Amino acid sequence: MGVAMGAAAGMAAGSALDVNNVRVGTDFIDDVQKVLVPPNVAVVAEVDEEWTTPVDTRMEAIGGNVFRRSLSEVRDKVDDEDMAAMKADLAQLKAELAKAHADRKAKLQEQVNQLDTKIQAQLQRAKEKRDAAQRKAQAKVQALKAKADTAKAKAS
Repeated sequence: MGVAMGAAAGMAAGSALDVNNVRVGTDFIDDVQKVLVPPNVAVVAEVDEEWTTPVDTRMEAIGGNVFRRSLSEVRDKVDDEDMAAMKADLAQLKAELAKAHADRKAKLQEQVNQLDTKIQAQLQRAKEKRDAAQRKAQAKVQALKAKADTAKAKAS
């Protein structure tokens, strides 16, 4: 979220911006840019919030706007782009390998093997992140259930 809003602020102020390096969608940049025009300013923050209402209510009271992007959404996009790039590189290397002369094939095969190993490692990391996120979400659900049970018991 912070990178995106910072990028949008820079863009709105006329700074050059390479959207590919920001790793957020242009739709988000466009939304922020419509609102963030001079003399408006931006506060960029990374916030872990279980409830968006307090921030939204306070910002509305002072005439502000809140633009959010889930960090996992941004990370997932980055991971997807990285994976797509590696797969494209792998396809290109395999095409070159198919056309290569014998003296070049061993070198290309080694590059293919290394890239394939990177892709497999990336897939494993993504799986581990998904599993961790699922465990964290489940823990939050359990904590909320416990709070609800406690509140219910106090109300009785």
